[in-house]
Amino acid sequence: MSGFVASGPLLHPSSPPEFSPSPEPSASTAFPRLWAALPALLLITLAATLALSGRNQEIFLTLNAAATGWLSPPLWSAITLGGSVIGTIALLAPTLKTQPRWLASAFLAAPFASLFSEGSKRYFDVMRPAGVLEPGSFTLIGQKLYVHSFPSGHATTAFLAAAVIILTWPKVATRGRAAAAILAAAALVAFSRIAVGAHWPVDVLTGAAGGWLAGVLGAWLSAHMRFWQKPGGVRAMAAVSLAVSLALLFIDLGYPLGRLYQIGLAAWGIGGAAAALMNAPDPYA
Repeated sequence: MSGFVASGPLLHPSSPPEFSPSPEPSASTAFPRLWAALPALLLITLAATLALSGRNQEIFLTLNAAATGWLSPPLWSAITLGGSVIGTIALLAPTLKTQPRWLASAFLAAPFASLFSEGSKRYFDVMRPAGVLEPGSFTLIGQKLYVHSFPSGHATTAFLAAAVIILTWPKVATRGRAAAAILAAAALVAFSRIAVGAHWPVDVLTGAAGGWLAGVLGAWLSAHMRFWQKPGGVRAMAAVSLAVSLALLFIDLGYPLGRLYQIGLAAWGIGGAAAALMNAPDPYA
């Protein structure tokens, strides 16, 4: 009996496909280390310089008085609401449809920011302007707070959001222009804490630095924990954003002059979260 010689390659239908390693990071995907470091270094330097100068209270009074002539109390109230944690989540909710990594990075950064902000507040226990200065000597808008001044939680949140957006910006070519606008918005929110009389300048600068560094960690983690690329991950973030935005309708954040803006912010977040929920494909369909 003659032997049989195969005329073609032996097929193995059940064999797994050959593994292809992930490509090396390109210019558009590599982590922007310079952007990660420079704003934090600048903010830390400014905070340390101001703290060592002994002019923290003097500069607070100057900036607080100047802010009174720049914008009305309702506008400062609205701006400062944007720096609350739930306000920031509502603001970012509509980006879930096109840039889910932004909110994912913010959620990953949140534990670090909370540890920094809340831990420092309780450890240092610095009195706020209302607990130090005479009533009527400065402009106070909204709820009167006395303790846990250092650092500013609103500044922390604002610069966390700025960091995650800038560091994960989808186009390198436009990152610089976008960063200018985003940093200006974050700085305005942070400055509003001085304008409403809630924080000293050192609180704001330190909070901004801590928030930026937390955002750096969140952006870096989002490159390794890619739940935001999966429909289930987007739906989970949208559900959280929807619940938080709904809560904005009922929670008193201490700024009655900004109540109308708070309702509008809630509607913005509800609409964005709902759109993301409806847009996310169902893997079981």
